[in-house]
Amino acid sequence: MPVEEEFEAEFARALRGAAALAPDDALFGLAAGAERWGRRRRGRRRAALVGGVAAVVLVAGGAGVLGGGAGAGLFGPAAAPVRPMTAEEVVRLVTGLLPPGSVESKFAEAPGDSKASRGEHQSFGALEFDDGKGASVITFGVERGTQRPDEAARCSDPFTTPQDSCERTERPDGSVVVIDKRRDSSFPEQRQWQATWAAPDGTVVRITEYNGQPAARTRDEPPLDAGQLAAMVTSPAWARVVAAMPPNPKAPKAPEAPEEPTPAPATPPAAELLATLTRLLPPGTTASGPDEQHTTLTVTAGERTSRVSVLVEPAGAQGRQGRKGVEEGLPTPLEVREKLPDGTLVVTNRFGNGKTATDPLLHWTAQVYYPDGRSVQLYEWNGENGYDFRPGEPALSVDQLKAVVLAPDWRK
Repeated sequence: MPVEEEFEAEFARALRGAAALAPDDALFGLAAGAERWGRRRRGRRRAALVGGVAAVVLVAGGAGVLGGGAGAGLFGPAAAPVRPMTAEEVVRLVTGLLPPGSVESKFAEAPGDSKASRGEHQSFGALEFDDGKGASVITFGVERGTQRPDEAARCSDPFTTPQDSCERTERPDGSVVVIDKRRDSSFPEQRQWQATWAAPDGTVVRITEYNGQPAARTRDEPPLDAGQLAAMVTSPAWARVVAAMPPNPKAPKAPEAPEEPTPAPATPPAAELLATLTRLLPPGTTASGPDEQHTTLTVTAGERTSRVSVLVEPAGAQGRQGRKGVEEGLPTPLEVREKLPDGTLVVTNRFGNGKTATDPLLHWTAQVYYPDGRSVQLYEWNGENGYDFRPGEPALSVDQLKAVVLAPDWRK
C-alpha cells in the first residue's frame, strides 16, 4: 500500500466526526448571512477573495517559510525547490514540533505534488495528538500563496463566529501572527483554536487544533496553549516544506506607486441604510441596537423580536451579475420569484437549516433586483448575532419585508 494511502487509512478513524461539521444543511443554514457578508466584503476588498471552508481535515490555507531558509526575501517568489519532500517527512517534521505525547492517525500530502488535491503550492495534513489528557485532532497547512498578511491572517468576526478571544501580532519583518480561539455554534463544547503565520511574500503556515474530535469533546481545551501555538506556527522548520514547493507566479510583488483607482459605484453609508430601514418599518414596530459594522438592527413587534440586516448593491455590472446568478439558480421550496412589468425581479424566501429545510423555519428574506444592477436585500432571523438562529414567528412577516424592500426610498 502506498504511503499516502496507508496514512489515509490510518486517519479514517480520526475523521469520522468531521463530517458533522460540514453537512449540506449546516452549509446552507447560514446562506442568508453568507451572501450578505460575502458581498459586503467583496465591495470593500474587490481584489481579495477569501478561501472557502471545507471539512475540518482539509485545512483552509497553509504555508510559509520563516526567517531565512527557503524564504528568499519578503517579496516575490521564494527560492526554487531544494529537493522533494515525502508525506512521511512532513509528518515527522510536524511531530517534532509538538510537545511530548503520542501521535496517531497521521495523514499528509507531499508538498510540491502537482496532483495533490490543492495543487503544488499547498500542502496539508492532520494527525491525532494525545499529551495524556485526551486525544485531539490537529490539522496543519502550508502554502506559497497569493495574499498579503492583512488578507491571509485575520481574526474571525465574532458577530458571525463564536469566539473566546483573538490576538493579532505584527512582527518587525512584516509578517503577522494570529491566534484565534473559536467555538462552534452547533457544538457548544467544541473548541477550535487556530494559529496563522503569514508573510509579505505570500507564504502562510496555519495550524488548527480541537479539544478532541471535531464534533466530540475529549477535554476542556485543545492541547497546545497560545504560546505553544505561536511557537509552532513560527518555527523555521516549516522552511523545509516550503522549499519543496515551486515558486508561485502569483505571489505578492513588492509594492509600487499606486495607480489612480477606478472609483467603485457608491454604496450608501451603513448609518444611512439603517435610518432608512427604521423609517420604513410598519406601524407598531420599534427598532433598536443598530450595528453599523454589519448593517443590522433589532426589530420588535409586540412580543416578537428579530434581527434584520440590509444590503444595498449599487447599479453596475457586479449587481447585474448577481441578479443573473439568482435567476439561474434553482429555487428552494418556499422561494417565490416575481418579475414586475419594468423588469424588476422580486424574490422572497423562507428556509431553515438547509437548502430544502422548512421545519423549523429560521430565515426570512426579501430581495429586489432592478434591471440596472441595483439591488436591495433584507434578511431576518431570531437571534442576537450572526450565528444564533432560533425558530419562532419573526417580528416582520415576509410580506412586510417585501413591502419595505420595494419602497422607493432605497432608490433616492
